[in-house]
Amino acid sequence: MNKWIICSGPDWFRPSVTSTRQIIFQFQKHGNNVLWVNPVAFKSPSVNSDNKKSMHKKIVNKLKTHLKIFKKVEKGFYVLVPFYIPAFSPFWDKVNASLMRFQLALVASLLSINFKESILWISGSFTLSPVLNKKFKTRVYQAADLISDFRTPNKALLADLKKKEIHLSNNVDHLFASSPNIQNKLEILSGRKVNLLTHGVDYVHFTKYTKLNPRIMEIKSKGLPVAGYFGTLSDANDKEVFSILAKNGFSVVIIGKVLGDYSMLEGIDNVFFLGPVSFKDLPSYANGFDICLLNWIMADWIRNSFPVKTMEYLAMGKPIISCRIPVVEQMFGNLVYFAETPEEFLTQSRLALSEDNSSLKEQRENAAAEHTWNSKFEYISGIIGN
Repeated sequence: MNKWIICSGPDWFRPSVTSTRQIIFQFQKHGNNVLWVNPVAFKSPSVNSDNKKSMHKKIVNKLKTHLKIFKKVEKGFYVLVPFYIPAFSPFWDKVNASLMRFQLALVASLLSINFKESILWISGSFTLSPVLNKKFKTRVYQAADLISDFRTPNKALLADLKKKEIHLSNNVDHLFASSPNIQNKLEILSGRKVNLLTHGVDYVHFTKYTKLNPRIMEIKSKGLPVAGYFGTLSDANDKEVFSILAKNGFSVVIIGKVLGDYSMLEGIDNVFFLGPVSFKDLPSYANGFDICLLNWIMADWIRNSFPVKTMEYLAMGKPIISCRIPVVEQMFGNLVYFAETPEEFLTQSRLALSEDNSSLKEQRENAAAEHTWNSKFEYISGIIGN
């Protein structure tokens, strides 16, 4: 049978491999063709951009992505970058919904996709909400983050997001949430049962022996412990943490696309921006970290979240210094160091280095081994009947 999963998730062309992407890879491994639909923006680039520099980076990044249009990644795996009007009002929502339905119907015709035999998987945006009224084999909303808890003081935007998330939640067959906080909030929002689906890890990828990248070896040759972070960098990251560590005896290695304004770190010795690194090559960099950072400015968006990189850091056996994310404390409180201020990040980083040993490394690796993506797929399949 020509089985398909139609998925909306984060931007496919970012180098970071998100939880949604990992889940879809599992569906692909189990015989499904994939149509990945890139996200349609639900807000203006000016929202939560601290300054014009941040907003400009977001716009340029979006424009580069939209030049891709439609791409065959490999046999049976396609990415659609839908066209939409970047205007945000009820009128333009209707226009963009019509555009989405038309483009999806066109691609479905091209690829001979039968919606009735396909899974609809929605995560991270309302991109595929316009086709919720079509008959699918099953429809799923995976709340890796709660969209209606988006980090903004704009009350009108939050009210609109809440309305749209309620509509989405009430028009799918199954609901999943990545943390207990999101699970509880989504159950209240939707009035329905929500399944807890915490993130997993590609355990083999992060534990196999990998020769360190020459750039990391060069940085380590300076003799300072390496505090590392990988992932997309926005203005939500606590930049002061990077700064205080670099000024107090650490080499700070930052891997990922920079979408925020990080000019405050320019010119500081021992801060190294290495840019985006492919998922395939990531262990050859990250295995050179001595400690790993989960440093964000606390807000509901972060408080509710469960960063995938938590599992990837653990799989490498690395000490983690994190802001106080409830699900990380609940699941791995005895293996992670927590901090609330840049000064505490420095103190806890030094403590983590002094306490690190082979026994703790093994405990971290073992904790990650219980959360493989294959085990997550088996859990999903037991619920949706794939």
